Amino acid sequence: MSIFVIAEAGVNHDGNFENALKLVSAARDSGADAVKFQLFSSERLWGDARIKHLELSAVQMVDIRAYCKSVGIEFMCTPFGVEEAHALLPLVKRMKIASGCIARRELLEAVRGMPVILSTGMATPADIEEALWNLYGADITLLQCTSSYPCRLEDVNLKAMDFLADMYGHPVGFSDHTSGIAVAIAAAARGAAVIEKHLTLDAHAAGPDHKASIMPAEFKQMVGAIRDVERALGNGHKRVLPCEEELRKAWRANT
Repeated sequence: MSIFVIAEAGVNHDGNFENALKLVSAARDSGADAVKFQLFSSERLWGDARIKHLELSAVQMVDIRAYCKSVGIEFMCTPFGVEEAHALLPLVKRMKIASGCIARRELLEAVRGMPVILSTGMATPADIEEALWNLYGADITLLQCTSSYPCRLEDVNLKAMDFLADMYGHPVGFSDHTSGIAVAIAAAARGAAVIEKHLTLDAHAAGPDHKASIMPAEFKQMVGAIRDVERALGNGHKRVLPCEEELRKAWRANT
């Protein structure tokens, strides 16, 4: 199975529907498997209007999904509340739960039974175990994640992917908040089943995630490198390959 690459559009549309569609096109052109948005109400999430200017509505998400389908990329969206989860259930193949929502039992129960990708930033092992219990499903992928934007290399902790896999027995991946593409490529080499990376149309824009995002050309370069890594990983069995046979015979003839 190939590595599933998610272009995290998030709120990098800055509340502009046309920018959201541009991000869809950029994600598709980059070779990403899916493009992901966020559905939330600032009032319900924070109790005030601090990020109301970044909202897109559930109706707009229906239109974005239709556009995704027309250009050939999977639509994904993260709900930040039960109401948003219910609105998204008919629209998505799988649900992505953000690190900040890992302890929100009612939200997790609302998506129970669906394939779920769960980010684990800011979470303890006990938090993760409780979230898995609340999700109560087999089709769950756990993403190593550090909730810092952008994330310093010394805070990435890619080896935590090994811990997640060994501890919980689910597929693992990586949600990347670093500034470049090297860490995402390294995650692919370490066995990530899913890689999520923020995509922006303007890395110098003022929104909350732009500085932890990469531009479309760099995103395309990252996807290409991940696909190269996939080809190089092989199946793990040690054997003499057809490309080695002729040289093997030459060396053995002179033994």
